Amino acid sequence: MYKFLSLTLISLLTVFGQYVIAGGRFERTISRPFRSLLTVHNGMRWGSWGQKEMCPTGMYATGFSLKVAGMWESLLVGDNTALNGIRLHCINPSKSSSGPYEDYATVQSDVGSWGKWSDIKWCSSGFLSSFQLRVETYQGTWDDTAANNIRFNCSGNAEMLKGSGMSWGEWGDWSEKCGGKGICGIETMVEQPQGVGDDTALNDVRMHCCD
Repeated sequence: MYKFLSLTLISLLTVFGQYVIAGGRFERTISRPFRSLLTVHNGMRWGSWGQKEMCPTGMYATGFSLKVAGMWESLLVGDNTALNGIRLHCINPSKSSSGPYEDYATVQSDVGSWGKWSDIKWCSSGFLSSFQLRVETYQGTWDDTAANNIRFNCSGNAEMLKGSGMSWGEWGDWSEKCGGKGICGIETMVEQPQGVGDDTALNDVRMHCCD
């Protein structure tokens, strides 16, 4: 029996290639060529860029969720870090046409150490196509938080999705729009924990677009 289950699992992994399914969710990413890179100009520069992570081939980011350190957690820790992580949730458009979606791939780059993940915000149609970052600039001797929140435009209509981040800082300019079908990958700049120093967690993000 156990041998049969093992063979069945191997068969599933072979059928789905490098996708690994856990609880109905495509969880693993694969490397993928991209057409364009979206950036914004207001990100901060504490930390380093994490590894690029891409949606599986044929899938595009249609939703996102955020890891945010809220006010109460920040008070307990004694340091505000605000936005700590961004997840992209990717769907196969040949299998799904409108959100919310049940089968999707989850991809993320580096993530900060604080906060909780929010619920997923989905485009009602189309894919994530451009983004805007809310960032607090250098505060001198006061507490720095760097990136606080993010907004995305959806390609299917005029819909704009706003994350449930914090409100320090200002919204910067929008990135360019995707030079392909939609956003398919992400890289984040994250500052590692500073010990007794001032922590900022996520500082900047850039998105990849695929045909």
